[in-house]
Amino acid sequence: MSIQQTISQLANQCVLCGLCIPHCPTYKLFQTENESPRGRISLFKALAENQIKVSESLFTSLDHCLTCRACEKICPSQVDYATISNLGRALIASQHPEYQRSLKQKMAEKLLVTPSLHPLIKLSAKAVAPFQSFIGKNLKDVNQTESGSQSTLASIGVFSHEISSDASFSSPIKNFYPAPEASFQIKPGKKKQVILFKGCSSDLFEQQTLLDTIKLLNACLFDVYIPEKQHCCGAMNHRQGDIHGMKKLAKENIKQFKSLLQESQAIISITNSCSGQLKEYAKLMNSLDSEAELINEAEDFGQKATDIISFLAQVIKIGHLKFAPLTEEKSQRIGVHIPCSLKNVLKEDQILFDLLENIPNIQLIKINDQYCCGAAGSYMLQYPDIANRLLDEKIDDVIEQNYQTIVSSNLGCSLHFKQGLKNYEQKVGRKIEVIHPIQLLARQLIQSPQVNKTNVVLEN
Repeated sequence: MSIQQTISQLANQCVLCGLCIPHCPTYKLFQTENESPRGRISLFKALAENQIKVSESLFTSLDHCLTCRACEKICPSQVDYATISNLGRALIASQHPEYQRSLKQKMAEKLLVTPSLHPLIKLSAKAVAPFQSFIGKNLKDVNQTESGSQSTLASIGVFSHEISSDASFSSPIKNFYPAPEASFQIKPGKKKQVILFKGCSSDLFEQQTLLDTIKLLNACLFDVYIPEKQHCCGAMNHRQGDIHGMKKLAKENIKQFKSLLQESQAIISITNSCSGQLKEYAKLMNSLDSEAELINEAEDFGQKATDIISFLAQVIKIGHLKFAPLTEEKSQRIGVHIPCSLKNVLKEDQILFDLLENIPNIQLIKINDQYCCGAAGSYMLQYPDIANRLLDEKIDDVIEQNYQTIVSSNLGCSLHFKQGLKNYEQKVGRKIEVIHPIQLLARQLIQSPQVNKTNVVLEN
């Protein structure tokens, strides 16, 4: 079945009831039918059936979608909006290459998803950091004041304070993770093992979370295998209509993990959006009419793929891990941001609360999660004005609740929050920490005497 036929077939499942509309973040901002899920489904269907032509305004309305998938969660007909949208973007990209994201946006995404290019980001961060007050306090200012490659690096350079401060440009895994060694005796027979999916930007922004993930998994008596030649999950390519690029990345990841898959209990990602993409590899291959062998391999891969939140929630209880209580009254109140990928794709938002409640005295308060925060991968670089408007009400909630710490389990959302909070630091008179939930757990972990070494294996 062709892309056009698939779009038309899936779109026909929509009964145009409109229940999705109040849950759409862009409809909230623009209040037009074209900026709603129902409107976009109708437009994609019309494009697939050659009833309308692409225009600048139509492309913009379709591209404004954050793919938060809140519409899917509420839809009584279970319309597969994400597939309609992704295939619709692919259709436009293939038939109308004149309508595509800017060169600057392409360069920014290429830099973020290519570890070998991360030295450029680190150099930019070092150069940009002393002059941030001149460049602007948010991404909108950066985009308005720079152009071309300088703007691309400056846009990412705004995140300079969040870039992990390793001294070398080589793989942080080699610099920071202990060398492989025998760590502990478990039981006779095979050791328990998991595979860690780092993604494309975790080394750049979330090294501490990677280390804390390994620490907690080792405490639960799991060896951690890290394939060195792994790739981006493909989510950015997918959203931008580059289905061939996405498929290539998926095939490479499946290939690199294949030898470890049978003996491993899980493929673990620390970022919810990556977890969702990995779990849906088989669905994505099916929608692209891939060969049966690849679909079967993708199914095996997806069945093992899981998020660190849901995996730890299961094994912490089995491993009888203990955590120290939060002592100071102010530090006990934790603001919990629920990423769309955790809530609408993985549908595991309650599991995050269950996991964190292993910490005694903790008070978990959900930050307003009615709409997407606006991060949506590289969306915050592409449409900073929309992204910042969506974030504002969450920032207001954070300030009103007077949190000291916010936890968010999605990398892009964390970066978006951190940058948004910088604009309010003078108003609140203090810094608000934004960390991954895994970091909070690792801080409070009471180490068991039987686990005093880390076992990590690098797979070439």
